[in-house]
Amino acid sequence: MKSTATKRFGWFVLIWAASVLALGIVAYGIRWMIRH
Repeated sequence: MKSTATKRFGWFVLIWAASVLALGIVAYGIRWMIRH
């Protein structure tokens, strides 16, 4: 594995984790708005 490939994979994981976290926060916010 080349260092560039590892770096790219690391960025992909970071972006994926951030998007999943953002989706979770949005879903939680929508649920909270519906409840209240």
